[in-house]
Amino acid sequence: MSGNSWRKTALVMSVLAVCGMCGCENRPGGDEDRTDYIYGDSIEEDHGGGPLGIRLGVPDSCDLTFDTGHSKLSEISLVDDDIQVANVDRAYTVSFGRMRMDTSRIQDMVESAFDKDQGIYCRDDGDENMTKGEIQKEIDLIEVYRQQALEAGQQDVAEIYESDIAETKKRMKEAPDSYTVVGEYTTNKIYIGQHDGEQYSLWISGDDTADTSGRVSIVYEPAGDQEQKYLADVDGAVMTETAGENYFGGDIDDQENKCGIDENTAEREAQAFLDRMGISGMAKCGSQAVVRSWLDSGFEIIKAEKNGYMFEFGIQIGGVDAAYIDPTGVDNLKNENGYVMYEGDRISVCVDDSGVFNVRATLSTDTDSFVRENVNLLSWEDMVNKADESIAEYYEKYPTAYSEVRFNNVEFMYVPCIQDGENLVYIPAWVLTQSENNDISEEQGAYDNIVQLVYINAVDGSCVDIIETAKCLETWYGTDPETGAGTKPYQNKCADMVR
Repeated sequence: MSGNSWRKTALVMSVLAVCGMCGCENRPGGDEDRTDYIYGDSIEEDHGGGPLGIRLGVPDSCDLTFDTGHSKLSEISLVDDDIQVANVDRAYTVSFGRMRMDTSRIQDMVESAFDKDQGIYCRDDGDENMTKGEIQKEIDLIEVYRQQALEAGQQDVAEIYESDIAETKKRMKEAPDSYTVVGEYTTNKIYIGQHDGEQYSLWISGDDTADTSGRVSIVYEPAGDQEQKYLADVDGAVMTETAGENYFGGDIDDQENKCGIDENTAEREAQAFLDRMGISGMAKCGSQAVVRSWLDSGFEIIKAEKNGYMFEFGIQIGGVDAAYIDPTGVDNLKNENGYVMYEGDRISVCVDDSGVFNVRATLSTDTDSFVRENVNLLSWEDMVNKADESIAEYYEKYPTAYSEVRFNNVEFMYVPCIQDGENLVYIPAWVLTQSENNDISEEQGAYDNIVQLVYINAVDGSCVDIIETAKCLETWYGTDPETGAGTKPYQNKCADMVR
């Protein structure tokens, strides 16, 4: 297992970024096994006609042009042939607090993930805290690369690997012999324990001081000899990777899933794991097969097979998705002072015959703090009339480098915003996006990159100030004005909001 926290964070965000490309699904009412847990209570969804959409007069499609005002844009339009509205009959505003981690909550999470009677151990995060055993595994892997480079006649590459081995060995002298028995539960530690006879690790990032709230990342993954067992099955393989089927190229679509349990059973195991961890208020957003691939030292795939399921979970409020959108391609959400990163909560859970074997999560919302109130919404026509003015004003405040804005998707969702200058609230909103198709690779196809983004408050037709909200959510990352280098997330009085 690697001790690099930056690797874990990058992996969490990369996995969840892709998960964020799909919205939480509203499955048909005929699925008798379905129960969503919102605020810890089961809810019954409306069926048969989408009364909210009907009551608000939402059309199936639209082709609209908005006033450009003083925005200097030549056009602002919205064309969508499939307007998305969840099949519910009411909407709410929901005040909420930020995720808070204290020693008690961390202890509950850790002890729920492992068989406590088998012992729980830990070490501090970071390469400098890796144990001798972890460092030796790293050396062994580099040696495999070195040997394969020699066999391929790449002497210069082999010498680089030899230098890497020498540098890695220097860390061995000061490294601890092994993990220590848990004495205190805090964030930014790697916890090790057993579950059903296999060893796993749990990493929880964030700040666990009593007066701090914010963003938490969680990684749960194998930490025993599982990798070695898989590698023994394929000659020439030096490492394995797992990913969702949707992110995997080639002809994997035609393969049958080798997992011995069906998808419904796997989903129940995933939900039960989150329940044990004390993570509530999340609903399934999507699912796909898990693909395990075996790679050689050149990172070329030798073998790949479907074996298991990946489930994505996100926040739903009364059956409607909370937005989880990548804003990094939106030019007017960045300036010389900073930029907006992902906002929201997402969890990816992988399940196979051994049970839950991989979890990646970013959590920022304390769903236990939710306080909701019924709210009346503008009709579609009234919202459009209000937006005719508010969108132009928004682009006047936050200019875009585009000369025209052509939104091609609109969806009814919940988004965070600030009320009364300091309170964080989820509000019902019309999320307008303009997406452009970006090719990833010949094998993996393309994805939609969001280049324009506007949240229209469905209650009063105003535009949500995404940048100011991001500052409160600590998803606004400031930059050094001299070097342009990234700095820590912006913090202000909003960082410790409603509990």
